[in-house]
Amino acid sequence: MKFLSFKPRTEAEKAQRQTLKELKRVAKMQRKDAAKEHKAQQALIKQEQKEAKRQEQEARKSQRKAVKVAKKASKTRLRVAQKTEKERARRLRQQLRRARLQSTVVVPPFAKSTGCYVCGKKFGHTLHRRRHHCRQCRESCCLQCMSQTRRLIPQFGLKKPQKVCVVCETLVFPEQPREPVEAVEALATSRPPVLRRPHSAPLPPPTDGGGVTVSMPSTRRGRTRSTKSKNGSLWTLPIRPLLKKKKSAEQRRNRNMDLYLQLEKQALFGGQSIELQPQVIVPPAP
Repeated sequence: MKFLSFKPRTEAEKAQRQTLKELKRVAKMQRKDAAKEHKAQQALIKQEQKEAKRQEQEARKSQRKAVKVAKKASKTRLRVAQKTEKERARRLRQQLRRARLQSTVVVPPFAKSTGCYVCGKKFGHTLHRRRHHCRQCRESCCLQCMSQTRRLIPQFGLKKPQKVCVVCETLVFPEQPREPVEAVEALATSRPPVLRRPHSAPLPPPTDGGGVTVSMPSTRRGRTRSTKSKNGSLWTLPIRPLLKKKKSAEQRRNRNMDLYLQLEKQALFGGQSIELQPQVIVPPAP
């Protein structure tokens, strides 16, 4: 085995080796310092993040606390407002109860009848057949039987003008006191004339020996032919189909009577047939 032999080093090599060692030591120290500085920076960043997180938590906590205080304050205000409203309503009820006890006027309820109190017609869904109530007599009336003039009714505590029926308008609120007969006549003349169908006849006025006779306006129309206008009558119905239907009914009745007579004659005269002449209906004289 051959032993290793070391060559003697020169001064230059020794100096170079010493320089390398020194450089390595300096590099190592620099690396240590850089690591320390990096560690310090990381610790500082971590501390800053922790501080920011703490501040954010404190801000959220303060915000939640402020919201809670605001909700509590709003609930308190709402509770106070509700309490004030209840107190005001209670005082109003007490005042109304006190006024009701002090006043002796008792307002009667409205009548819930199915027909008009004045004309007697049934109520419906149309505008002129709807139910209205007279504030004076408290009866149910239709729109046609309500007065167009509103009247004050202080005995029931109504300070504003109220709607009344034509009966109360004529009997209770006249400009001058009238007798009952004059009031009924004024009521009859104030109401519009009743529109009748052309083929219907007016009813005769009721007469009674011991009662009061009221003159009603005649509603019979003449046979004069009037020109057509835009504002026609309410009963503008075709009359010819009605007359034709009436004429056909009369002819059918006459044919039945002729058939019955023929059957009776056949039974009497032993089956001898009798020829029937067609019957002609003579129209009534105008």
